[in-house]
Amino acid sequence: MRCKKVVENQWNSLTFVFDVNEGHMANSGFLYNEDSIRPASARIEDEPMALNNKIRAFQTVIFQKYGHRFKRLLVQIEKNTGRIKIDFEFDNAHRWTIFPSKIAKMREELRPNFN
Repeated sequence: MRCKKVVENQWNSLTFVFDVNEGHMANSGFLYNEDSIRPASARIEDEPMALNNKIRAFQTVIFQKYGHRFKRLLVQIEKNTGRIKIDFEFDNAHRWTIFPSKIAKMREELRPNFN
């Protein structure tokens, strides 16, 4: 991950939720460092479309192989072990939505658990 927030901050694990719709893409997430949690978004400063293009290409591959386009993509990484978890949401476009009124609940719900 070459995203500025990921490179410049200390973290043990991270979570990003990508909202992937026709003509629109957004993401939000959290960097976890023990009890410290920092909101973050994934964007590569010098290549602003690079990450979006990779996610769209991934969505296309999944569609070609399985016939379904995911609406949401959850990516979780544990830094020390290099473990990565990916989950898809094909139907509920609001799954994993991080609403300001529920941010405390969502940052814990989305905290990576690799056990």
